[in-house]
Amino acid sequence: MSDAYQDKLLLSLIQAIYETVLLPSAWDRIVADLTKLARAESGAILGFEGLDNRKISLAVKGVQRSALLDADTLSALDEATLAMGLGAIATLPVTLANSAPWSSALRRCFGEDGKILILLVSKEGSRRIVVACFFPHAADNHLAIAAEALMKVLPHFQTAFALQKAMVNEREKSTRTERALRSCATSSAIVTADLRVKFANRRFGRFVDAPGSFIEFRDEVLEFQDVELQSEIEDLIERARVNKHDHHLRWTKSKRTGVSWIVSVDFLSFGSDTYRFGNVFASNEPSFLLTIRELSRNTLLTPDDIKSVFGLTPTEAALVHSLANGDAPSDIAKRRGVSKNTVHNQLASAMGRLGVRRQAQLLSSLAVLSFFTK
Repeated sequence: MSDAYQDKLLLSLIQAIYETVLLPSAWDRIVADLTKLARAESGAILGFEGLDNRKISLAVKGVQRSALLDADTLSALDEATLAMGLGAIATLPVTLANSAPWSSALRRCFGEDGKILILLVSKEGSRRIVVACFFPHAADNHLAIAAEALMKVLPHFQTAFALQKAMVNEREKSTRTERALRSCATSSAIVTADLRVKFANRRFGRFVDAPGSFIEFRDEVLEFQDVELQSEIEDLIERARVNKHDHHLRWTKSKRTGVSWIVSVDFLSFGSDTYRFGNVFASNEPSFLLTIRELSRNTLLTPDDIKSVFGLTPTEAALVHSLANGDAPSDIAKRRGVSKNTVHNQLASAMGRLGVRRQAQLLSSLAVLSFFTK
């Protein structure tokens, strides 16, 4: 086999290894090319975890799959590779004269005397992935050349496996996040720092589409009709970007319209029932969970609901109900004909009963309660 052919075969093999990240069927081509590259009679790539047949992945060339899946063969490979380190390569003599417990099982598998070159390409806990090439009556210099060829592809195997693992983790994370968002009782969306929507639940979609909404959706970007709301959200996103482990929540009110919102932003570490926004989780771009609740639409939450759930007095419940519908303490004091201090004292008493220290925390509790009254 010429050097030019070897180089061409090696490049083709490396390309196929990376193709397996998205195309698992490429493994059959890989084991065939590996066997050619090592000039072996037969070969296999085997992923296994002990002797559990349900956790075995296998691609073969020149050997029966059933023979490699035989319990004695798996036990032999398990014993032979148990002490090998990641990236280690070993030669196993397979002859009738070999007294090792695994030798006779491997000889039955490959059908004759010879040597097996084994490369351990991945090892996580008890799970191993090995490349095995069989050489009948091969000379030592032939095995050395084959081992050198296998070592050339080792880093590419390891990189491909790392990519596969990362993709699986991201897919699982995305699935959990989507499931949580779909069942979330709040109007929530995953956005980027420039307010581009990556994912949103139906409640957020209805919030955007509601008549008189202060938010519009154009070309996957949120546009705000209210400057105060946009400014607060952008500030919370920046705070979340800097302090990634904190929950950032704020109550804000429009000076122009008097509408109030509870807004919260959380930093997300990653990158159907969904609304119309695309799901593009597979990204390293910083993402944020944005939740918006417009308090002036809280029409079904009554003072009696607040009184019975939180154990407030009728006066405190009425005060908190007014706050939940966007009224400022000064407006409430004027409407009731009492001083601002009286309203603030009543508010402090209500917050003490709820065990919260800030008005935003109080309104957040009310926002949660309101979802159970719809």
